[in-house]
Amino acid sequence: MSALSIELPDELADASRAIAQRLGLTQSELVRRALIHELEQIQSGWKLDAMAASFEAMRQDPAYIAEAEELDLGLETPLPEEADEWWKN
Repeated sequence: MSALSIELPDELADASRAIAQRLGLTQSELVRRALIHELEQIQSGWKLDAMAASFEAMRQDPAYIAEAEELDLGLETPLPEEADEWWKN
């Protein structure tokens, strides 16, 4: 594990100390958990941004639109009738 020295405003240091004590954690553990949470939030945001960019690219891609329309048409075709109705047994 690596050591990291940070400077916090007194108000933030006092609040983190009080909350850590109330949770039964060390101040270091509270800060570690808060940093993990914040990093996960940032990475999640990046993933959402990447998905949004992909959807936008798909929306503007004529080949994708043509393929999606073809799939939609295929879904409109009714399924063939099955004489033996195997699913009812």
